[in-house]
Amino acid sequence: MPAKTGASHALSSFVSLIVGTVLSKYVWTYTPPLAEAGALAGRHLSGLVGTPLSRETTGGFVVVLLLSFLWGVIYHLARDEG
Repeated sequence: MPAKTGASHALSSFVSLIVGTVLSKYVWTYTPPLAEAGALAGRHLSGLVGTPLSRETTGGFVVVLLLSFLWGVIYHLARDEG
């Protein structure tokens, strides 16, 4: 059982990283207000971590965190339904 759960989490991390990077570039290009909101949230997260990061990095970080969270929620809902 741990192999199945671990593989799902590894896949979600990889997909979130790739899709988050692509979505981050799209968001910065086409929806600057949403990108600024992500950068603001990223600055707060960056302050918690204690490492200064660029606006683009923190915005991408927020997108990846949101995708990972959604993946986890959907995974656990689907797992509990079955």
